Amino acid sequence: MKNFDKSLLYNLRLLLSYKDFLRGHFAPVSQRYFANFRKSQLTAASKLKGKKCLEVAFFVPIPGMWKTDELFLLMQKKPNFHPFIVIYPYSVFKEFDKDETLRVIERSKKFFDEKGYEYVIPYDKKKNKWINLRELRKPDVVFFSSPYKDTYPKYFIYNYRDVLTCYVPYGFCSLKLNQTNYNMIFHNLVGLYMLETDVHRNLAIRYSRNHGANAITTGYPATEVFLRTDYTPKDLWKPQPVPKKRVIYAPHHSVDHADFPSVFLDTCDAMLAIAKKYADSIQFVFKPHQLLKFKLQQIWGVEKTEEYYRQWDSMPNTQLVSDGYVDLFITSDAMIHDCGSFTTEYLFTKKPVMYLCRKDANMEEKFNEFGIESFRCHYHGQTAEDVERFLTDVVLSGNDPMKGQREEFFDNYLKPKDGLLPSQKIIDVLERAINEG
Repeated sequence: MKNFDKSLLYNLRLLLSYKDFLRGHFAPVSQRYFANFRKSQLTAASKLKGKKCLEVAFFVPIPGMWKTDELFLLMQKKPNFHPFIVIYPYSVFKEFDKDETLRVIERSKKFFDEKGYEYVIPYDKKKNKWINLRELRKPDVVFFSSPYKDTYPKYFIYNYRDVLTCYVPYGFCSLKLNQTNYNMIFHNLVGLYMLETDVHRNLAIRYSRNHGANAITTGYPATEVFLRTDYTPKDLWKPQPVPKKRVIYAPHHSVDHADFPSVFLDTCDAMLAIAKKYADSIQFVFKPHQLLKFKLQQIWGVEKTEEYYRQWDSMPNTQLVSDGYVDLFITSDAMIHDCGSFTTEYLFTKKPVMYLCRKDANMEEKFNEFGIESFRCHYHGQTAEDVERFLTDVVLSGNDPMKGQREEFFDNYLKPKDGLLPSQKIIDVLERAINEG
């Protein structure tokens, strides 16, 4: 009953804040709104034709949703684009710990400071409130990183009807969440919806109410760094007295998911024990989804959550990494996880990977048709014994019978057939929409 009450209050807050009584719940109104919004997007694109330099805003609530780094860098090199980041608050309606929310904002600032990227935070310190971006900047194009209404309405797509809007998913969609991934209000409104593969575009065509009118296959820019031969990753791993195998432990945040809850609460203590047991031969990075901490604070309390995270960050062979994962992936030897997007993303490295599975579930029912193929390239574990077997046999001893299957999957599904990287394709799509608008 308590969870129901929380869910009811959360949905009520969204309804009142976004004023979606008819637009979100009455088909004739929503369809008319979609059609009118689509026309406004075409108009917004046509008005940009001939403009010498486009102001491009990338909306980012948390560092973990930053999946357009390569696109941002490419735009920086082009004189007809001026890209900048907009850091805004996330999950403001879920009653997450306020101190942790502020820490995430500070982490975002640090994350982009270290990259040297230009960013704005639309917050008025004198008035102590979040303000409309348009009071600071007037973007020509907006790239959203989240389709959810988990922020203030002024940062949602409704407020950018007269601006060309684009969406690159914050994860490589592997899960069978077709309504959530393709048919929310946001997906039907956004001007240009950049998708990972033709499989994903066909899902958008099949499930969205606009029948994929805005859907374009570009590839996934977050993974193109794995395709580059000129990229040198940073070594973020804690120095060790002797070389050890490097394993990422990446639990998802969905501990409260009704149908497929994360196995984290069942495996968290065992994973810590395993890290201690193999301290002489393996070092671990604890790379949790950024929302996991918020949810654990609600389940365990702040003190227990902080202590668990502290343990991962304090042992000689372990560390906590909260932001970014590309360099970790490239410099790792293997990964253990239960994350939807990582199910495909880690396969770009071609390295061995284990998916932590629920004992009481048919796991393949969790995935879409693309995700099923990705999932089948994983070793599967349900118990601590399964994890140890993976670590001893595959990671330490090098007995990796699935290596060929992963390499075949990469060649068939992940390697660009035309040689063009996703970021260049996205820029081509953007320029074509403007010139033909």
